[in-house]
Amino acid sequence: MTSPTYIDTLLDETDVKVVYDQQGNKREVLLSYEKYREMLEFIERYAYFYSQEVQERLQRANEDLAAGRYITVDADNIDAALDWLHG
Repeated sequence: MTSPTYIDTLLDETDVKVVYDQQGNKREVLLSYEKYREMLEFIERYAYFYSQEVQERLQRANEDLAAGRYITVDADNIDAALDWLHG
């Protein structure tokens, strides 16, 4: 079982009303305008992170970390870190 994400907690069954047709099929979902705006704000805020370019960069970063291609930086070695980045 995976841990819940923010989107999983954005809505729960108390936030929506499901409308069924005569055959019992779900036809509409109603939610408050406040919840609708909250969902739009979430999408706008996080859409960048789900773009193809960002996902590819995150994958490369994960590969670099797994391969040990990184250094630890603190205030005492910032110049060395910048040299490493540009070298």
